Amino acid sequence: MSSQTSASISERVADAELGPFPIPAGSVISGDPVATAKLLWVSADGTLCNGIWECTPGEFTWTHANETATVVSGRAIVTPEGGEPMTLEPGVVAFWPEGTTTHWQVEQTIRKAFHLHAAGGLGL
Repeated sequence: MSSQTSASISERVADAELGPFPIPAGSVISGDPVATAKLLWVSADGTLCNGIWECTPGEFTWTHANETATVVSGRAIVTPEGGEPMTLEPGVVAFWPEGTTTHWQVEQTIRKAFHLHAAGGLGL
């Protein structure tokens, strides 16, 4: 799913066609959340990327790279380990520091635009 380019990129977040981006089976708590994504750009060294992500209802855990995300549709309650729940819905921007483990409860299929940074690489 890697994409490197020196050209400018434009994509409508709400309409972008996404491909498989599975949640590891061991991370699913309940339901059958199905995640899809489109990577718009990945840095040559693999430490940065941005793209679009969507997930259907369900519950799962996720460990983040440094991530900034802006929600364009849907609703989820995301609780960082040891932190307070945050409601993600259209217009909300959120940030999770690298290494943060979160509990996601996706109530309505959610779609977000994101930017990731991981000093040791993203593994994409």
